[in-house]
Amino acid sequence: MGWTLQQPRSRHLLLLFITFASCITVVFISKSDTRDLYDHSSVTYKMAEMEMRVDHLTRLYELKEKDVQELIKHFSSVLKTIVKSLNVSVSEDIESLMIAYNKSVEMVRSPMAHFDVYTFLPHLRSHENYLRPLILHSGGRNAVSMVFGVPTVRRQQQTYLIQTLINIVSNMNQTEQKDSLIVVMIGEIDQQYTQQVTSEIKNRLPEAVNSGLVDIIAPSPEYYPDFSKLRITLGDSEDRVRWRSKQNLDYVFLMMYCQPKGSFYVQLEDDVVAKPQFHTIMKKTALQRIADGQEWFILDFCRLGFIGKMMRCSDLPWLIQFIVMFYNDKPGDWLLDGMMETKACNLEKDLVSKLFLMVGMYFKHFKKSCLITFSN
Repeated sequence: MGWTLQQPRSRHLLLLFITFASCITVVFISKSDTRDLYDHSSVTYKMAEMEMRVDHLTRLYELKEKDVQELIKHFSSVLKTIVKSLNVSVSEDIESLMIAYNKSVEMVRSPMAHFDVYTFLPHLRSHENYLRPLILHSGGRNAVSMVFGVPTVRRQQQTYLIQTLINIVSNMNQTEQKDSLIVVMIGEIDQQYTQQVTSEIKNRLPEAVNSGLVDIIAPSPEYYPDFSKLRITLGDSEDRVRWRSKQNLDYVFLMMYCQPKGSFYVQLEDDVVAKPQFHTIMKKTALQRIADGQEWFILDFCRLGFIGKMMRCSDLPWLIQFIVMFYNDKPGDWLLDGMMETKACNLEKDLVSKLFLMVGMYFKHFKKSCLITFSN
């Protein structure tokens, strides 16, 4: 009798145990699947980041290779001059080296004309040093993920440069700061003014400057063409055409300096306010799209003008060349729209997230703070 009473209870306990064990198994499998999915996503994300790093190193190698070729060319020319002036014979090894070099030059010499920035800015052709920036301060930082370009010029009204830089730096944590470079390009040729701005940045942001987070550059006075010879376009006044043409060339100069410094380039201005962790949001957005195999040319994080436009540094030459070709014809943001419409997609197909506001805009002689909205 006792046994018959215990048998149903044992069955119930066994059934309860099996049910509990099944639930535990399902939970573990579910967690395992979630972890596997997370691990796969993490690996894909890391692979995308590594792809950008390799791309950056490749571009650095190509730049160094070009420098080496120029040095070899210069060395060969100097050696020939010395040999000729001394009227002496050279050893077979040196003669073989010179012959081999000349042959290599003939092999890579293009039979067709090529076009570059000098085609559209001919005053620079015989003076390549005019394209070299005056580096007012640099910590030598490179190989970062994010390079932020901040052009600035002398303003008649209040300047917001220091306020902007403080805001950008304060909205990045230490990890983000170490993975970033902020390049301030002072678009003025007055050396006293550029030194004044440089000193103010160093005094107001000493930690950012000393850590290498901030580079400060200015163009050579000879970089700019003769603005009195510009064509009047779009029915604008002469002053307006001169102002927007110079602004376009400032963008070009800044982008050329930033291009070999990192993986991604973000165009800012000297009067913006950023959201916290904007660096991480932008980087994750770009890497996720790369990991997902999505094609993109520019990610737009702000509706106004050039602000918040993010590109791969490896894609900057496309935009640099495009702006140089038409710097006299249209404002920079119009040129960007035209290039996007031609190269990438319909203009309505833009935007990702609202990360930047603009301050210090003067319309009809009063200041506006512009809130930017986006459609997903």
